This record gives sequence, C-alpha cells and structure tokens, in this order.
Amino acid sequence: MLVVDDPVVRPDAPSIAPPTERILGLSVLLRLALTAQAAGARAIALAETLDRTEARRQLADRRLRIPVIDEADRPSLIEFRIATPSVRVPANTVIHRATLVALAESANGGEVKLSSGAPTGAGGLYGFEPIFVDGADAARAAERALLRSLRKPQDGWVSMHLNRKISLFLTRWLVSTPLSPNQLSVGILGVGLLGAWFASRGTYASMLLGAALFQMQSVLDGCDGEMSRLTFRGSRAGEWLDTVGDDVTNYAFFAGAAWGLHAATGRSFYLALGAVTVLSGVVGSALEYRYLVRIGSGDLLKYPLGIGKAPGGDGVQPKSTLSRALDAISPLFKRDTFVFLTLVGAALGWLGPFLALASLGAIGVLAAVVSAELRMNKELASRRSAQVDPVLPRD
Repeated sequence: MLVVDDPVVRPDAPSIAPPTERILGLSVLLRLALTAQAAGARAIALAETLDRTEARRQLADRRLRIPVIDEADRPSLIEFRIATPSVRVPANTVIHRATLVALAESANGGEVKLSSGAPTGAGGLYGFEPIFVDGADAARAAERALLRSLRKPQDGWVSMHLNRKISLFLTRWLVSTPLSPNQLSVGILGVGLLGAWFASRGTYASMLLGAALFQMQSVLDGCDGEMSRLTFRGSRAGEWLDTVGDDVTNYAFFAGAAWGLHAATGRSFYLALGAVTVLSGVVGSALEYRYLVRIGSGDLLKYPLGIGKAPGGDGVQPKSTLSRALDAISPLFKRDTFVFLTLVGAALGWLGPFLALASLGAIGVLAAVVSAELRMNKELASRRSAQVDPVLPRD
C-alpha cells in the first residue's frame, strides 16, 4: 500500500503546489499513484494531514484502478487486516517503480517511510533517485530523470546514440497533445508504408526518400512506447500495434525496394531477393506471434530468441560457438542499426547490395527463431517427461 504524506518542501525552495504540478502530461501526485499501482500497490491511503479533497480530485483518473482511501480507514478494510507492507511517501515525490518495490520489500509487512537521503539504487542502469518536486529546478530534474528512464538496455548502437535522443525530444512534446499512443502507432505505420511506396518508384531520388521515411519511422517508433510508459496508457492492443507495425513496415519497404530496383534495372534477381526477405520475415513473425499469443503478450522483446541481449533459455547450458558469433554481430542486425545503414546505402546508390544483406539477415533471423522454437519444444518435452510417474500401475 502507498501512504501519501504531506509534501516535502525545502525551506529555501518556493512552493509551487507540488502535488498538482504537471510533469510530462501528469500531475506529480497522479504519477506517484500510478507508479505505485504499477509496482503492485493494492491501495492508496491519504494521510490525515493532507488536503484530501484536492488529492482525490487529482486521483480521479480511470487509469488508477486501485482504491483511494483515507489513512484513518485503513484498519477497517478486511483485505488489509493481514500484515500488508506500506510505503509512506511525500505527495510531491517522483520515484522509480523499482524503488517502490524495493522499499515495500524492506518493510517486511510493516511500514517504511521515504525521506530525503533514503538509501535507493533500484531501477538498474536507467533508474534514478527519488525527487521531491518543490520548485522549478526540481521539476526539470524530474523530467530529465523520467525521460532518461525510458532508455532500454536492449537499444542498439543507432538507437542509443541517435534515434532515442530524437524520440525522447519528440515525446517530451507529444505527451502534452491529445494524441494517444495507439493513434501515434497508426500514424507511424503510415510513414513506413509511404516510404515503401516511394522506394517502389525505382528512381534514385524516390528510393532515397523512401529510405529516409523508413529511418523516420524507426525514430518515431520509439515515441509511442515512450508515451505509453510516461502516461501509463500501455495496453495489449498497443503492444500488438507496435510489433505488427514494425514488421509490416519492414516487409513493405524491402518489397517496395525490390520492385523499384527491378523497375530500374530490369533484373528479376531483385524480385527474388525481396521475396526471400519478405517470406523469411513472415514465417519468422508467425512463429514469434504464436508464442506471444500463448503467453498473453504483444511485446516482441519477450520472445526468447537467445541472441545478443534478447531473452533466451534457462541460461544453464553454455552458448555454442555459432551463438556467440551471432551475439557479436547481432547489433548489426538490430532493426535500428540496419534501417539507418539502409538509408546510408540508398544515399550511396547501394540499395541493391543492402537488399541482398537484408535477405541474408532475414534468413539468419528465421534460423534463430526456428532454433528457439526447437529449444523451447525440447524444454517442454523434458518438463512433461519429468512429470510422468515412471512406476506402472499393477494389474
């Protein structure tokens, strides 16, 4: 349970009604409550000294699905009679979800209070210390910390050094617009399909413009997920829109590039490369989607591909030489890197060779997916055989 306490305001900092201060599309108090919900909190309790009328107004949001109660009413609720860990946090706190989880675990069924200087460190590489928003400087620091926390360890080279910087800049503005993440996903798909159409025209200028739109789609692809995480509007439909939109854009662009190169040169070889790329991608995606449907997710990062930083098996068996080699070169075949290199290739007039590389990459990814499927089937068969009683019943 999250217990919302009075705001912490430094004596030398001017008060700016911290709980109602909006940061990246949400008030500080609502963001705190939604973060607690995401961390597993079962209720929000408002301290007696807090302006509970205003707090309830701030928390009247359909994204907040857990009950909001007064702290004095907490013992009367049956579901909280059993020892439930409570974390007491000032109302003007911007905090990482992992920090709330760590604090709840340290409570051991009791209550722990977050205060200035409290030990933290949860959240991994892109976590941040709790920030008490008691002035403009603290609000800007909280905004920077929240945006940085959207970065992912799985980001490839281009995403880390280029795409993510641009997408975070755009997301900072997008969260204040009426656009929803799903609406943005549909628009991003439109950008990708437009790029595929230009690539199919077959001229140098049109193929370069198509590759530029392909790269633009890759940059914008980060914005819908960043928006959903910042504003707590993530959904299963949104995950699928993002995953399918990326795949459709990939297939459409390389199919368009193959057609454009064929139209420009008359060589059927490019059509064959495009067919191999699209067919390999579609088969691989079908296998991945089947797994995601089975686990109830649309997030492709949850597919246990087992290459690079992607999730793999149980980690007990050492990786083969081939797997280690694929790990080493996997950044080259991450979508962000390959899309950017495709733009460079189009600018140099080398889109044909990059289509050949794309076909080889699609075959390699398909091989990795098939390998992952075989590994998972083997693990499943092993678990099933372990559950069979080896002793046969007597007659």
